[in-house]
Amino acid sequence: MKEVPLFLINGFLESGKTQFIKDICEGNEAYGDYSTVIIACEQGEVEYDKEWCDKYKIHVVYIEDQDEFTPEFLEDLDREYMADRYIIEYNSFFDFDAQEFPNYMVIYQQITIIDASTFGVMFNNMRKIFSSMVKYSSLIIFNRCDGVKDLSLYRRQLRGLNQQGQIGFEMGNGRLTAMLDEDLPYDLSKNNIHFEEDIYPTWYIEVFDNYEKYLNKTFRFKTFVRDVTEDTFITGRMVMTCCEDDIQFLGYEVINKTDTKVNVDDCIYLECSVHREFSKIAGEEVVMLHASNIVILPKEKEKTLTM
Repeated sequence: MKEVPLFLINGFLESGKTQFIKDICEGNEAYGDYSTVIIACEQGEVEYDKEWCDKYKIHVVYIEDQDEFTPEFLEDLDREYMADRYIIEYNSFFDFDAQEFPNYMVIYQQITIIDASTFGVMFNNMRKIFSSMVKYSSLIIFNRCDGVKDLSLYRRQLRGLNQQGQIGFEMGNGRLTAMLDEDLPYDLSKNNIHFEEDIYPTWYIEVFDNYEKYLNKTFRFKTFVRDVTEDTFITGRMVMTCCEDDIQFLGYEVINKTDTKVNVDDCIYLECSVHREFSKIAGEEVVMLHASNIVILPKEKEKTLTM
């Protein structure tokens, strides 16, 4: 019999599970054409209304009690819909250790969604339930993180319950990051920051995802000039993002506010600040750098950096 994947999304009521599932379905065309069934074990404020289900061609089935959630129930469901996948919005008060699935239905991924704004109180009062939720999760996402000061403590607490799963933090801009400020290889509390060239990939991605945190600071690092236009130049590094076959140029456009002229392939030591403004090259607002000082370094062969 063909193996059928199950994706189990955990989390307390109103933690953001439904919206997370809707985002997944809306962003993946393969999930449409009624090839996906959502099994909702509880209902919060965000709903799978009929208009949404029709638009994205998703079947939604509701259950209220774990006694209903049996292997026979799932087999009947599969005979009715013959879906390619089942997404389970799980009730965290169900006993997952007692949960049974048909042999041909396999949990491909378990994700836990946690509301960071309420985690401190809830963890102290319901630690056993949190342990059950996260111990099999390959991904744990803290959302609603803006303004929460104890994220590093929360991560340590969950790491004690799950040593293998990836822990991510979703910020107010919708960006998901696994790295907190205290994890960065430079001190973001300072206004003048120097970093070595192997730190560049981390800095580039952090600036790209969270440029607001990098405004009004000065950065100094070695880089290479890739292109020169009438008003700006492009600088950055070649980075191996996952393997030798996936090497990309990660760079930013720079407005040169110095008297130093640069040329393509120049190796430079750049002092700059981060801004967001309109780029003629991109035709939209993007992250751009303002160069306040440039030192032309001796010519050298650029080495590829790694993530």
